[in-house]
Amino acid sequence: MKAKTQKIIPLLFSQFMVAAYGVAALYLYYRQIQWVDGAVYESDLPAHIKMATETGGVYSLTALLYRILWSLPGGDCLIALVLALFTVGSVFGAAALLGKLDPERDRMPGFYLLAGLLLNLVMPCYIKGFSDGRYIGMQSPSIWHNSTYIVMKCCAIWCMILYLTMEEEIRNGIKKKDWLVFTLALLVTTGVKPSFLVAFAPMMLVILISDLVGGVPFKRLFFFGCSVLPSLGVILLQNALLFGTDSGNSVALIPGQAIAQHTGYPLIVTVLSLFFPLAVAFFHIKKMAQVKWYYSLWIMTAVGFLEYFLLAETGSRSSDGNFLWGYSVAIFLLFLGSLRIWLEDFDARKWAEGNWFEKAGMICCGILLIWHLYCGVYFFSQLVQGTSYWMWT
Repeated sequence: MKAKTQKIIPLLFSQFMVAAYGVAALYLYYRQIQWVDGAVYESDLPAHIKMATETGGVYSLTALLYRILWSLPGGDCLIALVLALFTVGSVFGAAALLGKLDPERDRMPGFYLLAGLLLNLVMPCYIKGFSDGRYIGMQSPSIWHNSTYIVMKCCAIWCMILYLTMEEEIRNGIKKKDWLVFTLALLVTTGVKPSFLVAFAPMMLVILISDLVGGVPFKRLFFFGCSVLPSLGVILLQNALLFGTDSGNSVALIPGQAIAQHTGYPLIVTVLSLFFPLAVAFFHIKKMAQVKWYYSLWIMTAVGFLEYFLLAETGSRSSDGNFLWGYSVAIFLLFLGSLRIWLEDFDARKWAEGNWFEKAGMICCGILLIWHLYCGVYFFSQLVQGTSYWMWT
């Protein structure tokens, strides 16, 4: 009975913490929907709802969902509830992905769920005087003011789970059912927001080429790669709606413009945003070349950053910074992968036999992770209390 209680209590605690996070998110989104002007509960959400319900701008599956829910009694509550469910879905998705990557399947009950919650709260490390604020320019895995990012992030996590499952199958043959499910998941994610695909697809191409060099039949890889074609069609349609000839909007190659709009400290901010993953990579440099899923996440993050740094929108969308979102979700997945690599250090025998460099790495990475988590918890708690997400101080 005592052993059973010891297992149940951690699981119940983790479930309670996730439920509390979901309730807080529900309250936050409801207050954001009511926002009209000023800095209290400021958000993109009212503009997204207005675009979907009044101007007919259904360029996203999220907008279509808003139009349906807004027409129902208590539409504002329903939209807030759906966004809170997607927020909690990201926690469960992170827990599932972390569990898939972690060979230590006998961890404490509720461990992955708590780790998933942690990953959904981390924010860039903040140092006053080395950034314009806690949000501006902070390329962050945790964003609560942009509803399409919230939905896309949840969908993207589950896409990665399906993608990694297929990567495991690729040498023995891809199951058609898995291919179809992955293709549909990628299509839905892109329909919500194309940002994930534009960072994910180039990474997938690099990995497919490496698999080809490694001896995987071209026909099988070609079939796998065709999974992105329907999503590319969605991007072309979205591009026509947002950047049509009559819109006055376009995309241009202007290095540094997008990132400079949000910070006067682009290099410092980039490092602060990735402190924990960079430290894990430094102390586990061999993993970069040995573990496919790990270097895949680094490739996707690099692609996302280059797109954010090199590309900029012009016209009415010039200040929106929409090339940030793919990079942000890539950072989230990189944090998850880095946490998985760091967890390998938590072995009594390895600690006893490890050298000073390995022990220093474990401690240093832990301190940075706590810093990221503190900044995220502080940021989220301020949002719930009504502080603007710009959060200058």
